Amino acid sequence: MAFVQIMSFEMDEAEAVRLLNKYAEEGRGETFARRAVIGRDRSQEGRLVQIVFFDSAQEAEANNELAVTQRSGAEFNKLASEIKFVDVDVVADITI
Repeated sequence: MAFVQIMSFEMDEAEAVRLLNKYAEEGRGETFARRAVIGRDRSQEGRLVQIVFFDSAQEAEANNELAVTQRSGAEFNKLASEIKFVDVDVVADITI
C-alpha cells in the first residue's frame, strides 16, 4: 500500500527547498522516497508543508534508516521549528 509522510514546520522557504534538493541529489539511487512536494500553509503564515511519497510504509521505515536520511534529518532538525508529522496509508490515488 502506498504511503505518504506529511511534515509541517517553520523554516525559511528557500532553505527548505535547498535541503530537499540536497537530499534528492545525495540520495539518488539509494533513497526509497519517490517524490516530494513543499508548499506554504495558507492558513498559518510562515509554516511550510512537505509531502513525501513512498511505495509503502515499510519502505519509508527502511528509508529512515539510511545514512543519507539520517544526515539530512539532522541538518533539517537544526533549522526547522515546530515540526509535526502525519503518516498516511494511501487508500486511493485517483488521477483526475
